[in-house]
Amino acid sequence: MSNISNRHSVQPFVAGKSEPLSGQRLAKVGYKTTKKNKAKYPSVFVSVPPINSESIVNNMDRLTPHIVAMLENAQDGVIRSLYESSDGALQSVSDDDIAISACIAYLEAENNGSRLTKEMIEQWFDSEVRENLTVLVAEKLGFEELNDTQMQVVTKHVDVYRDILSSVSGGRTILAEQQIKACERALTLAASDDSDVAKKIGARLQSMKTPKPLAELLQLGDD
Repeated sequence: MSNISNRHSVQPFVAGKSEPLSGQRLAKVGYKTTKKNKAKYPSVFVSVPPINSESIVNNMDRLTPHIVAMLENAQDGVIRSLYESSDGALQSVSDDDIAISACIAYLEAENNGSRLTKEMIEQWFDSEVRENLTVLVAEKLGFEELNDTQMQVVTKHVDVYRDILSSVSGGRTILAEQQIKACERALTLAASDDSDVAKKIGARLQSMKTPKPLAELLQLGDD
């Protein structure tokens, strides 16, 4: 943990148990072991003091270019959200749409975990789920020592799960009951059980089980 001095101890990280000291934050450096590769190093954490506002102000000249880049990325995200929410029919954006206040709101939404992107889910799936799901699918198909042809078949099935899971990033996506159950099963195969992405997907799947008001159901036609 942290010492009284300005030195802060590096400790082994244990999920669900490692915590920062009161008034500090937990800085984690994590590594994963897979069936193909052993973790490069053990996962560790450090309890460190939070960054104070004075330090930010004192370094504003050097920070400004990075803040500008962050806000520009947020603007790109705002425009993407507007474009996707219009079903690809967006013709223009106003200054208000991409103002600093809009960028801040976007960053706050990301920080609060309310935004889930297709790319985010795909990256999480490939790093956390693919390997374990590949093993399970191979077992279900009765494959033991996978040859190239069998691996292609397994990968095709695994990719279907990836595509369905990544589709929940769309706010209007509604999955069938069987698809929801299959996705929830895939979530249980994740290498890490404390992933924010997994929690967001689980919450999105749960929301699909909630009956929609008639007013919303009437909007689900082909128009």
